[in-house]
Amino acid sequence: MEWYRPGAIVLQCGADSLAGDKLGCFNLSMEGHASCVEFVLKFGVPVLVLGGGGYTMRNVARAWAYETGLLVGQRVGPGNPPAFPIILPRLTLTTKISRTTTITTTSPPLTL
Repeated sequence: MEWYRPGAIVLQCGADSLAGDKLGCFNLSMEGHASCVEFVLKFGVPVLVLGGGGYTMRNVARAWAYETGLLVGQRVGPGNPPAFPIILPRLTLTTKISRTTTITTTSPPLTL
């Protein structure tokens, strides 16, 4: 960020990195996925956030609802919005992390 100093950032939030995705293998929680958005927002540069990816439709809807709430300053979670338990009593905005083997590398961490 210091080197390039962009005037804006386009952030594509692919939901295929969430736990439980049919094709993805990153196994991120909803909170972990959203923390990536929060990280980019902290640079104070205008951000255009795009949805994308995701092959488990319920997870895609969860991710976009959760991150839209984050972007507009209205956290979405259990009991919020209040109509969820009435309309869709089994709906939750969390994904279940699986206990799969994680692929790691010995590459040094990326620093921005």
